Amino acid sequence: MKRSLIAVAVLLGSGLAFAQGSAGKKGSAQKESAPEAAAPAQEKKKAEPARPQPPDVSRMPFTPDSIRTVMEYYSRDIQECYEEILATKGSKVEEGRILTTFTISPEGFVRNAKVAKAGTTLKNPRLNECVVNVLSSITFPQPPDGREYPIEYPFNLKAIK
Repeated sequence: MKRSLIAVAVLLGSGLAFAQGSAGKKGSAQKESAPEAAAPAQEKKKAEPARPQPPDVSRMPFTPDSIRTVMEYYSRDIQECYEEILATKGSKVEEGRILTTFTISPEGFVRNAKVAKAGTTLKNPRLNECVVNVLSSITFPQPPDGREYPIEYPFNLKAIK
């Protein structure tokens, strides 16, 4: 039995917001679906481009734009979490929002990553765990003032047919 891939995009909702109240800009990221090995020969397939290197956070200032740049790079990994869940659900496609919260440490590491219950419409424990694992692996530019910065970052997840 053949299964077709569903192309999925992670639409970054309202960007990021420092807990102190400053709002971020909107951004978006999309991923092309990977070619299937068993695809019919008559279908034209494009090879997925090689993933670029992650942003060099050691050369970036600590600003909302640099945080957004790092998050946009890793949104591909969040998208992969979502696609993995979609693949297990068959034809039932859920779309919605995941609101994440985490703290950027003085060293630029992520601490206390979690999916907020309030503001999240996709209630899937496996998806939440995968998203938290991705967030916990991210490194940001170091804040110059040596403080911790609480962050809220939403992901609007939607299947594209």
